[in-house]
Amino acid sequence: MPTLAQRDLDAMLSFVYDASTFERAAPFTPEIVARLHELLPDAETATYCEIDWDRRRICYFADDLHAGEDLPVPEELWEFRNQHAIARHFRRTGDLSPMMMSDLLRRREWRALELYNLYFAPFEYELKFGVPSRAGYTKMFLFHSSRRDFAERDRLVFALLRPHLQRIDETYTGQARISSSLPLTRREREILGWVERGKTNPEIAQILWIAPGTVKKHLDNVYEKLGVRTRTAAVMRLRGL
Repeated sequence: MPTLAQRDLDAMLSFVYDASTFERAAPFTPEIVARLHELLPDAETATYCEIDWDRRRICYFADDLHAGEDLPVPEELWEFRNQHAIARHFRRTGDLSPMMMSDLLRRREWRALELYNLYFAPFEYELKFGVPSRAGYTKMFLFHSSRRDFAERDRLVFALLRPHLQRIDETYTGQARISSSLPLTRREREILGWVERGKTNPEIAQILWIAPGTVKKHLDNVYEKLGVRTRTAAVMRLRGL
């Protein structure tokens, strides 16, 4: 059973705090991907990618330095997508936990595939995990190396971080659902999004790494701005009722 050094735990805790509190326009920006990359020093590349397979579009991607939106899926990736053993496993099982390509294929098997030679070479080693999304749409973190395979320590790091990354994604998704016509700040939108999903003030405080009293203060501001007095009325206003 792998274990983590105290410095790994400290780095993970620092990452979760920063990733939960950074002001930014998307849940996983190049700054966030770069911080994840620091936790996996053996990786040569780190990428976050959202793909709409029905539209054959890369809706969003970010690496350590750049981000992009609405790009076509490379034809070879589309044509040979079923050759990617980890992606196939995710689709079959619905389990998005961290996996390494070596869990499923021998090196020579992976290197013999068209997908590898057209798209992934020379990065023989891959660690991949995802956060939940709708059918036909994937949200994945990918790490690649050409020098050595990843270790069980690396899998454990991201197995522990994945629920936090999912929560961060859910926070931004909830915020995005709130109409820009409502006169609320980013933090107020985040909190109202969690209120809509039935979370209590202490639960929201834990999710957003703030004090319950701060949540109450933000909600008081929301009530004043929306001209309401209760959580239920605020949610109804959010839904246009």
